[in-house]
Amino acid sequence: MPKYSMTCTCGHEVSADAATRGEAVAKVKAMWTQEAVDAHVKEKHPGETMSVDNAHREIDTKLAEVPA
Repeated sequence: MPKYSMTCTCGHEVSADAATRGEAVAKVKAMWTQEAVDAHVKEKHPGETMSVDNAHREIDTKLAEVPA
């Protein structure tokens, strides 16, 4: 099964195994609730804010298949 991944500007990598990119996007978005985004921002991006919608747009554009 292919692996899809993206790296945040802070270097944090998020990945998911999925049959398609669409499935991977859905899996990663499901993990990144507002609570998860808030915790990530607090830890990795102090003083910044990010909405779950903004995080999901980043997932839509940056999540890519990892070459085998």
